Amino acid sequence: MKKSILLLIGLCLSLPSFSQIQQGYVKTKGRMVDGKLVHGQGLKGATVSVNGRSTVLVNSDDGAFSFPVPNKEFRIDSVRKIGYQLVDMDALSRTYSYSSNPFFFVMETPEQQLQDKLSAERKIRRNLQKQLQAKEDEIEALREESKISDEEYRNALQQLYAVQESNEQLISDMAKRYSELDYDQLDDFYRQVSYCIENGELVKADSLLQTRGDIGKQVESHLKKGQAIHEQEEQINKARTVLAADQTELADRCYYYHETFAAQNMNDTAAYYLELRLSLDTTNVQWLLDAGSFHWEFTANYEKALDYDRSALRQAILQHGESHPLVATAYNNLGSDYNQLGEYDKAKAYYNKALQIRTNMFGENHPDVAMSYHNIGTQYYDEGDLDTALEYCNKALRIWTSALGDDHIHVANAYNSIGSIYDSKGDSELALVYYNKALSILTKQLGEDHPDVARLDNNIGVVYYATGDLEKALEYCDKTLQIWIQVLGENHPEVGVSYSNVGTIYNEIGNYVKAEEYNEISLRIMIKAYGENHPNVATSYNNLGFVYFNEGDYDKALEYYNEGLQIRKNTIGEDHPDAAMSYNNLGHTYDRKGEYGKALEYFNKTLLIRRNVLGEDHPLTKVTKQKIAEIQAKLKEQDPK
Repeated sequence: MKKSILLLIGLCLSLPSFSQIQQGYVKTKGRMVDGKLVHGQGLKGATVSVNGRSTVLVNSDDGAFSFPVPNKEFRIDSVRKIGYQLVDMDALSRTYSYSSNPFFFVMETPEQQLQDKLSAERKIRRNLQKQLQAKEDEIEALREESKISDEEYRNALQQLYAVQESNEQLISDMAKRYSELDYDQLDDFYRQVSYCIENGELVKADSLLQTRGDIGKQVESHLKKGQAIHEQEEQINKARTVLAADQTELADRCYYYHETFAAQNMNDTAAYYLELRLSLDTTNVQWLLDAGSFHWEFTANYEKALDYDRSALRQAILQHGESHPLVATAYNNLGSDYNQLGEYDKAKAYYNKALQIRTNMFGENHPDVAMSYHNIGTQYYDEGDLDTALEYCNKALRIWTSALGDDHIHVANAYNSIGSIYDSKGDSELALVYYNKALSILTKQLGEDHPDVARLDNNIGVVYYATGDLEKALEYCDKTLQIWIQVLGENHPEVGVSYSNVGTIYNEIGNYVKAEEYNEISLRIMIKAYGENHPNVATSYNNLGFVYFNEGDYDKALEYYNEGLQIRKNTIGEDHPDAAMSYNNLGHTYDRKGEYGKALEYFNKTLLIRRNVLGEDHPLTKVTKQKIAEIQAKLKEQDPK
């Protein structure tokens, strides 16, 4: 009989963002020589230090380099190459934003940079001197022609020389600009304009600029366009405000519809309204988690739950970074999805990721950390590692009891899981102690007909079955079945488990017609929910095999037992306790057929697994050894030699 060990999905209300790669170049300046562009050269071997990180070495001949930008902004601490200096030293004091366009860091030798600065000053000073001489000549001509008085002449010269004195700052600023200018980074038009200005060909520069049209009118037109865009943006912002309010109201209404249908156990319709809400914003992490959790718990569509939880994880990381509670919740839920799909290694990996985030954020004694411990424990339970499962579930119990008190639902969940572990260990008495502790809490908190109470009724029924109290076993397991059908509908895997359990009890009672009927229903539900290759489907095949075994149809029993064994080998491996159960059942069937050699082969396989997993002193190990002795005796009777 398959027990249900409760797996919780811890939900929170509401991701380091993925790094982008910034490209850049370290190079010398592009120059204009006799009116033609001479490209700068890449500086291989330069180093760039970013945000205090290890330096990035430029390995490319063209000076290209790259580095990750995790937070969209970065700072350049240094750009170095022996024998060179950074042309624009202000580049080291800026905060840069990530760009899909590369950044250029221009370097020159100190001698070349000084020469460029002096050359620029010389050109600019010579041009200004020419302008000064022309102005002086113009003032002299006006006086000689008696067009201005001597006083006006003197005033004009004084103003001219005063302007000349202020030109020193202009010379310095322009020389700095043109000595730092990288012509490689200009398009052809502004490359020609800059070259004309640098060389004093101002009339030509003006003519070039005039070819682009009337700048005054263009600025005026640009300002008008900007104003129009601003007005449109104001209207759009108002519309967005209205839209956001409408979205909030629609989302609330969708959720109320969801709750209405969920309360009527109309789970497909309830799921539809969660998905309808999600269509309003497919990036809302909490809405994605809600949809995934509902499908996991109530529709048993684990593939769909997996899709929603993957999307939730992706959005949570993008929005909040790796170390956020929502990211931990998404990892946790993915673990539960993969557990139900039988991919136990993936399930455990995701549970451990959630545990790491929660421990780092909250410390060891937080309820969310306990949730992760509990889920990892249940994963070990499903893998058959009962001692490790017990260790993790006890950790969860200690934290929850300390943080939440003795009567919290999470505490009951821990008791339930620990009871299941002891049941699997063969300690029915201790299992009942923990189950009844859990049942007392859940009945008090949730009432008699709640799904979580049904899970416990199921597990208690399983224990009574194991101890031979079939009347009580049937009472508890049938109660579970009726609750599950009412809450989950006829096609949910939990309902399939309950049909199987009730069918197995009827099988033990000797009512083989009902036993076959209930187990056939269970198998149909399990295949529909999980497909053919899942451990729960294997359990249904095994239980049907047991019915045919009791009816004496041993060939049919072997057929179903072998179906179950093959699935278990494919999904949980040959060394799992459930695989041992399949080998054990095959051994018993061959024993009944009188094929003692094959029976001994399967019992020996059973014993090997049970010794390794359960130990020499486990009741099942002892029973198996006793059975082997019986088979060996039968073989000896067949062939006394």
